[in-house]
Amino acid sequence: ERFTRMKTTVYVLLFAAVSHAAVLGADNAQGSDAGPSGCCDWPSCYDERTGLCLDTCLNTWAQCPAKLFLMNCYSQYLSPFGELPLQCFPDAAPHLQEAEELGLSGPPAKIRAELHKLNAKNCHPRTGICRPIIP
Repeated sequence: ERFTRMKTTVYVLLFAAVSHAAVLGADNAQGSDAGPSGCCDWPSCYDERTGLCLDTCLNTWAQCPAKLFLMNCYSQYLSPFGELPLQCFPDAAPHLQEAEELGLSGPPAKIRAELHKLNAKNCHPRTGICRPIIP
């Protein structure tokens, strides 16, 4: 009888712990619907500017795998959060503060185009040395 009572107590404690964990997990899941936690919340996508596939978690471009269709990074249907934000593009991320200071606003495609104009370089064909183009 003592063994049965101890076994019952263990089962009750185990049930209580699992129930408590399930309730906490449900609360955390509801809180995560508020918005994205980072670039990894978007899937890999096709970057039409570079002609490469962008791995949003690794923040790198690579050749697109054959026979794989990826959505355009600028598509509003890319994820439940919409198009890929500017800070998730490897070429734009280092210039976010500059874009903000210049008052650049709008969709990521427009801001990236403006940033590329501002950071244009003239590269020597033989030496490969690049210098900024000053307007």
